[in-house]
Amino acid sequence: MTTGASDEKVIGLCKEIWQWRLQESPELATFCGYYQFDHLWDDISVDAYNKRAECVRSFLERAKLLDIKSCSKGVALSHALLVHDLELYLKGLVFKSLLMPINYLEGIHVDCNQTISFMKFDTENDFEKYILRLKALPIRVLQIIDILRQGIKDNIVPFSCSMQRVPDQIDAMVKTSTLDELDLMLPFRKDHPSIPKDKMTSFQREAKDVMISDIFPAFEKLKNFLNEEYSKAWRPKEGINSLKDGDAWYQQCLNFHLSCIMTPEEVHNIGLKEVARIRLSILQLAQKEDLGQTFPEIWAALTKRQKGYFKSKDEVLTFVKDLCYKKIRPKISQLFKDLPDIEMKIEPAPPYMKDAPAGYYLNGTPDGSRDGTFRVNIHKLDECFPFEYPALCLHEGEPGHHLQGIYSLAATHLPEFRRYSEDSKYYLSPMKFSFNTAYVEGWGLYSEALGEELGVYENNLDMLGRYAFEIFRACRLVVDTGLHAFGWSKDKALEFMLGNCLSPPGELKNEVERYITWPGQACAYKIGEMKIWELRRKAEKKLGSAFDIREFHHCILDCGAVPLDVLASVVDQFILETTKAGS
Repeated sequence: MTTGASDEKVIGLCKEIWQWRLQESPELATFCGYYQFDHLWDDISVDAYNKRAECVRSFLERAKLLDIKSCSKGVALSHALLVHDLELYLKGLVFKSLLMPINYLEGIHVDCNQTISFMKFDTENDFEKYILRLKALPIRVLQIIDILRQGIKDNIVPFSCSMQRVPDQIDAMVKTSTLDELDLMLPFRKDHPSIPKDKMTSFQREAKDVMISDIFPAFEKLKNFLNEEYSKAWRPKEGINSLKDGDAWYQQCLNFHLSCIMTPEEVHNIGLKEVARIRLSILQLAQKEDLGQTFPEIWAALTKRQKGYFKSKDEVLTFVKDLCYKKIRPKISQLFKDLPDIEMKIEPAPPYMKDAPAGYYLNGTPDGSRDGTFRVNIHKLDECFPFEYPALCLHEGEPGHHLQGIYSLAATHLPEFRRYSEDSKYYLSPMKFSFNTAYVEGWGLYSEALGEELGVYENNLDMLGRYAFEIFRACRLVVDTGLHAFGWSKDKALEFMLGNCLSPPGELKNEVERYITWPGQACAYKIGEMKIWELRRKAEKKLGSAFDIREFHHCILDCGAVPLDVLASVVDQFILETTKAGS
């Protein structure tokens, strides 16, 4: 028996579930600019996840009881996406990825600094919340030991390379020459003129006391557990398919990240075809520039030619800013219309992210307290080459993730769960709410190709950088599936990457270890990009002279992050409405 539903009922349920998610994940709330839970951390205990599962089942039951026949199209789509999210979460619960909550890419030893950097520090109350959050941090740290022990018991454990660096990372986080140099003390290194100095001194003293008496011992205990107990339990094989029900686990990881149903074999074969196609373009350009005939030769010659181009870290940052602000931004209106007027900040990645990729983007907040930010990793100057930055800027900045981000911030007509994504805790995949990775990262890779239409790539070396980024993503399809479905070793995966990528060997080693740690995630970039191109070509063919690239891009961005099949439906509707308007 269904109940009648209006737009308001669907919207009301969406809001209720979103508020529940913020309460259940204070770290997500902080990231999204909701600061009322800044005194708390996520509860990652098994009991907490079991309780959440019951709540999700209840929400799903209520959502399915709503009769959406009388709803507007937009609200009906939000309802369908809500049901999809809830069902996806429950499907992922079968695979207990919650039992592997720490690795060299993420975990409380990495995420706590990031979360703190997203907090608001304007009032005394903000600092009071911070002190409470610091006091709660040891509990969050020690929870991990209990969860990892359960993982050992259930034989749900990572491969060695996902964990080997973690003890040293913990040391780097908590051990400095003085407490004041810790990233945890960063809020106190800024001026806060609205707060009395004696109050700030008191907050600072209390923070240091908590670190010495509680936080440092908790992290030391975690480090000792990892070294003495957990290291003896790591799984012997790289692939997630080596665990119980591992083939189904990996398939669900692909389902989660690709937001469509594709088998590992299909993904693998697409990757091989794309690698072969892009290789030809790279080899042709390399021949024109006399750079060699094999990828290692091309990489060596290319980097030798550009080595030492940047004399300082500031030069790298200036180069990136000039690309984004002076070269790309003035041309954006050629391909986009009615862009929200929200600024993009460009800044260096913080020191604790020195092992991160060359750049990454952080979404801003609706209240404007945090701008959308493109962070550039300038900490390894000898690995910074000009030919790589045009594609990177297009992907992370405009028209890539920054345009995605500001469209979401401006889309106040959409419910919150469609405007925000939990771009964290990848270890939980597939037992988490959807991130729509293929849409998000597919758009980033598609944006790199738009650089050709915008005239951003000015010479053969720039184009080599563009193809280097693309073949990198194509190789991921082959290697990720190879590792998790076809029994590839880490060495075999690295050999394939070395033979087909224009990147330093150390970076490729890190990439392979990333794929081992996050099954399926790396496949989303190319699959999503190919889908967007497929939909664009379909619209171009169907609409002919009525096709407007600016309207098409508006259609893609305005719907927010969605599964690929939903994106296809949105484009079909765009084609239908454009056809009707022209008839």
